[in-house]
Amino acid sequence: MGSWDTGPFHNDAAVGTAERFDSLFDSELPPWLHRLFDVAVSMPEGPLDNDMAQEVVAAAAVIASQCPGGDDVNLNSGPREPVPPLPTDLRPKAAAALDRVLAHADAEVNRWYVRERGEQWLGNLERIRLILVDPASSPEPAAPRPQRRVFAGQQLLQGRFGIENSWELPERHPKGSPAHALAELVERQAYEVDTLDRELRATASRAGETLAQVAEGKHGAVQTNGVLRFTGVELETVGARFALASRGLEDLANRYQHAAADQPPQAGDSRAAAARSRTTPLATAEAGLPLAAPAPPSAGAPSHRR
Repeated sequence: MGSWDTGPFHNDAAVGTAERFDSLFDSELPPWLHRLFDVAVSMPEGPLDNDMAQEVVAAAAVIASQCPGGDDVNLNSGPREPVPPLPTDLRPKAAAALDRVLAHADAEVNRWYVRERGEQWLGNLERIRLILVDPASSPEPAAPRPQRRVFAGQQLLQGRFGIENSWELPERHPKGSPAHALAELVERQAYEVDTLDRELRATASRAGETLAQVAEGKHGAVQTNGVLRFTGVELETVGARFALASRGLEDLANRYQHAAADQPPQAGDSRAAAARSRTTPLATAEAGLPLAAPAPPSAGAPSHRR
């Protein structure tokens, strides 16, 4: 396990947890957190796997930060995007999962090269648990935070199709239909565009921070390790990938619109609905209907037999 400080997100496993908070939609966060805590509590007796323990600590820290008295919870290196208010029934689950970590925390403290740092790490965990179980905690969620930013892929889908989440698009059509297949492609491509948009903004932000130092007279920031030069190349590279992915999303969205217009959403069983919407002999046979006999040639019609 790679740790560089004593905060909940100051280790490799917790960074992955922060990325999950940023990548999941608001509606997907509570189910994921419930599963994480349930799995941790149901594990056999003994210390948890190191990565799981750190994931539990990081997730519990985010939940504690939304409790009364949780404003000072250290979320440095944590989620970059604002986390929406989480259900209060996650608080006791987070505390129970954190108890599994604390039950064997003394052994973890001994692994730190400097014991005082390990004790500081343990004190942070105990503080998080105290906030989670504090009787003064309000039963209501914390005051709403700013809404999570909507990135370019999701913005396009909202403007074109009026949906809040990209996974709603495939649900409009029966599985196996061309429109459903294209909707799934659109969903995946929108996620790719969002990921590149987020990466592009983060890179631009780092470049802006460097330039801000130069504006303050700290000219060494331009030359140290070639930060600005490498950031410029990264911006151009990520920008080109973002532009290419965006064009791909536009193309897929156009193709999906044509397919959706040809095959509107069907009610009921998707396979039967798809069969009813087709007129080919194969579809008629799949639907259990007799094949129509070929019509006799009309009088005066030329014969094609030789």
